[in-house]
Amino acid sequence: MYLVDYHLHPYEHGKNKNYGINIMEDFVNQAVENEIREIGFSDHDEFAHKLDWEAMEYIKNHSPIPLKIGLEIDYIPGGEEEIKNKILKYEPDYTIGSIHYINGWGFDNPAFIDEYKGRDIDQCYQEYFELLRRAVNSGLFNIIGHFDIIKIFGYRPIRINVMDIIKPVLEDVRRRDLVLEVNTNGLNKPVKEIYPSLAILEMAFQFGIPITFGSDAHEAKRVGENIKEYAALLKKTGYKEIAVFNKGEVSFKKI
Repeated sequence: MYLVDYHLHPYEHGKNKNYGINIMEDFVNQAVENEIREIGFSDHDEFAHKLDWEAMEYIKNHSPIPLKIGLEIDYIPGGEEEIKNKILKYEPDYTIGSIHYINGWGFDNPAFIDEYKGRDIDQCYQEYFELLRRAVNSGLFNIIGHFDIIKIFGYRPIRINVMDIIKPVLEDVRRRDLVLEVNTNGLNKPVKEIYPSLAILEMAFQFGIPITFGSDAHEAKRVGENIKEYAALLKKTGYKEIAVFNKGEVSFKKI
């Protein structure tokens, strides 16, 4: 089984004071131990200027398994030109497009969870997927990350059918030939569910949307977490291949 983990954060948002070659090697070694065949470092674009790109290239060239260097990029309307410039500057193997803010509100940050109590949850979902759809159609990304992360704290829409607002987003993902990330980190959050849900992944499969995997690990011990189990499950639902990237070009490996 060819397993990948393309969503790794060795820089850990700047919290890891020991960030460097040794930390990167720990991520690689843990991947090997967990039978992950290919990995990708994808720290957040806001820290791109602080990342040790030389060290990453060194590890990439000496890794016992394929290692790709990507960026997870926050899509914020109006910031498209800045994103383009970062991609041109750093030339990542792939980009993960993600939404972490709705009009400045860090909705997936536990520090701001109380704000849900004063909001219309249905509207939150609509605004989130409108932003995600804009990200999909921006032409800036290879992979769409943690597709339904708006559910992170377990809040669910009441008046609307979430699948109705998700369907046109998935249609655009397919039309744009993008890859959907299966992110297992949701299992560690209050929602206790992968991103996206299995129901969404079934719809994605029907649309012919390819997938890749990411643990969203911010520490080496979590590299590859739950990926083998969900790869086997998705294989049973019909997925036979997994997407990998090199210098922005996608190819596929049999799961």
